[in-house]
Amino acid sequence: MTDILTNDEISLLRSLEKKSRTIIGNFTHKRYDRLETKGYIKRSSQSPSMQDILYEITDAGKAALRAAGGAAG
Repeated sequence: MTDILTNDEISLLRSLEKKSRTIIGNFTHKRYDRLETKGYIKRSSQSPSMQDILYEITDAGKAALRAAGGAAG
């Protein structure tokens, strides 16, 4: 069964394909959780307090984006 990405997830992957995103402060990361669980994005802490989180798209995320017809360019 093919995993269907939501429009929101496709939009997030597109934006991460163009530029990694750092999210600072007390922000809900729920919209990223499913993508991270599937291995489409990775997150890493940018500060000791774990407040600044860097999100980057993975090769699997790029492949999923292409499969969804949402590749940039």
